[in-house]
Amino acid sequence: MKLFAHREVKEAKAHALAGGQALHVWTPPAAGWPGAPTCFQRSRQWAHLFDQDKARLEATARRLGVRKIVIHGDGAGQHVDLCGAPLKKAMIEAEGEEIHG
Repeated sequence: MKLFAHREVKEAKAHALAGGQALHVWTPPAAGWPGAPTCFQRSRQWAHLFDQDKARLEATARRLGVRKIVIHGDGAGQHVDLCGAPLKKAMIEAEGEEIHG
């Protein structure tokens, strides 16, 4: 899993299209997202976990502790949304891979 910053969404999608997992961390708008689950309403950071391999994407989300796994989009935009503890775990994992990769 490779970490991508707020403005690196194109790079994150390209990494996923090349066969990797991309963690795109971003800051939500101040007003949040209408109808977003409570976890997202309380979080200051959100993330997209992009991956073209649906089985691997679901397995990673489960391993990170996502309770309700919803895969959004098709093609380059296929992702799972992360916040809270699963996002923290994903960031630690991605940062560890950058150091040891």
